[in-house]
Amino acid sequence: MAGMNVPMNRSAGQRIGTAAVRAPRVVMSWEDWLTLGAAIVCFIAVAYSIEHARWVRGMPSVFPASALGLVIGMAAARIRVHGLISHPIAIVLGLAIVVLGVQNYADGATLSERLADTQARMHEWWIVVRANEISNDNLPFVFLVHAIVYLTAYLAAYSIYRWHTPWVAILPGGLVILANLGFQRGQESGAFLFFIFGAVVLVARMHLQRNQARWRRQGIEYPEFISLSAIQLTVAITIGLIIAAWMVPLGKQAAAFSGAYDAVVSPFTGHDETFGRLFNSVDSRKGARLHSFGSLLPIKGNVKLGTKTLAEVKSGSPGLVRATSYDNYTGVGWRSTARDSERVDGGALAASPDVAQYQKRNLATLQVTVRDAETSLLTAGMPLGTNKDARIETPDGFRGDIEQLLSRKSLKNGETYNTIGSESVATAQDLAAAGTDYPQWVKDRYLQLPKNLPERVRAEAARAGGGTSPYAQAIAIEAYLREYPYSLEVPPAPVGRDAVDWFLFDVKQGYFDFHATAMVVMLRAQGIPARLAVGYVLDPDEVSETTYIVRKDDAYSWVEAFFPTYGWVTFNPTPDRPGGGANSNFAGNATTDTSGILDTSGFDDLFAGELTEPDLNAAIAALQEKPIEKSSPPWTLLFTLLGLAAVAAFGFLGSRVAWNFGLGGLEGRARMWAKTQRLAGWAGLGSRPAETPREWSRRVGEAVAVPGEASRLAAAYEEAKYGRPDLQRIKDDDAVSAYRRLRNALWSRVFRRKQRHAAPANSRRRRR
Repeated sequence: MAGMNVPMNRSAGQRIGTAAVRAPRVVMSWEDWLTLGAAIVCFIAVAYSIEHARWVRGMPSVFPASALGLVIGMAAARIRVHGLISHPIAIVLGLAIVVLGVQNYADGATLSERLADTQARMHEWWIVVRANEISNDNLPFVFLVHAIVYLTAYLAAYSIYRWHTPWVAILPGGLVILANLGFQRGQESGAFLFFIFGAVVLVARMHLQRNQARWRRQGIEYPEFISLSAIQLTVAITIGLIIAAWMVPLGKQAAAFSGAYDAVVSPFTGHDETFGRLFNSVDSRKGARLHSFGSLLPIKGNVKLGTKTLAEVKSGSPGLVRATSYDNYTGVGWRSTARDSERVDGGALAASPDVAQYQKRNLATLQVTVRDAETSLLTAGMPLGTNKDARIETPDGFRGDIEQLLSRKSLKNGETYNTIGSESVATAQDLAAAGTDYPQWVKDRYLQLPKNLPERVRAEAARAGGGTSPYAQAIAIEAYLREYPYSLEVPPAPVGRDAVDWFLFDVKQGYFDFHATAMVVMLRAQGIPARLAVGYVLDPDEVSETTYIVRKDDAYSWVEAFFPTYGWVTFNPTPDRPGGGANSNFAGNATTDTSGILDTSGFDDLFAGELTEPDLNAAIAALQEKPIEKSSPPWTLLFTLLGLAAVAAFGFLGSRVAWNFGLGGLEGRARMWAKTQRLAGWAGLGSRPAETPREWSRRVGEAVAVPGEASRLAAAYEEAKYGRPDLQRIKDDDAVSAYRRLRNALWSRVFRRKQRHAAPANSRRRRR
């Protein structure tokens, strides 16, 4: 026969393989069981990663959902039923599995009670989603995780056994484990390496099985134990690569790897605000920014802050630097509502002359060097302007109060900008005499409270805020809340509980978000307009001359209360930092070189001549100084070139693998014969049934005009297969020479054949 059947010495592993091949089938063949084993490795890794991330305390195991998803997916693929029938049945079964799986997390003494509780809580969560509100119920998250695990496992098994492709099996699982690693930065990476190992083995298995099916269709024989040989080689190479990567010493390349990792997981970590809104009480330990400065601020529990450097701030004194503020309290967090947005060029005052109504305020100038991508611009006090092209967010219908200052373009590492802000320097006597003649826009926006705010919160505000003036009440409430201990380990408010009520009367401890929120709510309950401000604290222990290092664990929130004539005044009810009130400006002027005559007309309109000349000079110089900006590399061109290089490299490697794949058990003349058969098949000269090697070689040699070389190679192959090694008449060098000439002739025929197929198509297009 033209096919090959080289005798092989049977090793112990091959004898075991023979027993596996000849064993009776259990549902499916032993090769399909090998493939399923690789898929199980992947999904054990995903389930293990989720289990050990501990997103939610007491979350039921996801292993049953994963295992049953694989079994149901395999059954759906094996049963030859149209997907329009099998998929809905699988979804119904999966829903039942997920619902039963999350029952241990629901409330109720019996199964029926827990099922009713699950239904009610999922319905409430859907209402929260549609209303763009904040949810602090973990049961929907538990339900969603189990559902994703089941669907991922089901699609994996179905794609393997129906579509015969590994990528639908690998990519969803990879996304799950990457999202898990992205949000839970501190966890071990062993599960990820385990997943990579299983994925590589699965890809190799599916590739080999597709080739085996093609070889069977073409009548090409292949080694009996090629699957065992291939999986042994794949496992060895994969383990070697993992060990090598683990042992490579990381120096400067560690930072590059960290940047690449951040780029991979950024699609998941870039939606922290949405994730925090829908699953507020989920325990995220990745060390992300506590405050994203977006439109929502959930009040979290069990907070864990990171130490990554975010910025370097040049300021005259330590204190608070502001990023944004929130006006609407929801009971479980904050929202910013009804804002107008306007573009302001760098170097121009962003503040409106309406601010001139505020008296006894100074200017505070900051210089900020960015160390992590951001768009919010930091200011000391109320934002007034920046030297960078910006966008200002102001209350709907009132241009005179900037709630947030944003860069038009995302800020990159190493960029520097200046900002100026306004801080109150009014005395206690000034603020006590400010009265209650609040502007209408202030009363409409900053006295809001939830309709279901517990009455005992209002009563406690009246009890703690005794005083003869709004300022006296604010000082009293601030002092009262500073008696509550500071702790990041406070649990989140239970489902249906108001966060302030939970803080004041149950846990009686918390961190700045709890303290500041409680003060804003209590002030509003007393009719005093207030809002929550968020940003960072400049730590005096993290300073070099006048430059402060801002890290993730410097996140902070505080209170801004409004006083007629004097505007917003800072209060700090959290006991880990100094309090606020009169003369509580936290950040002084940055040192800025000035020269020449500066135009002060804009500031005169704002402050009616109250500012000193040094403050004016520093502020105007800060606005006129050009920001340090970094131009973006030509990423499109670089990625295009990198992509072309990757395609070329993979094409070369792929061609080499395809050319040599399946020949691992062959050597010498048998290997050359197998390669010649493969190449002849591509040239349209494949072997025919009952055709001997000599007959086939004669036909091929005549077709490509090298009959002598073809006959010589066939004779060499017959000697290797049937003859004794000591009686070979054809030398190895002659066999290799004949193989090379025949190979080159066959390649020429392959290319000519492709050109002949392309020519008629071109001629047909010309005739049309």
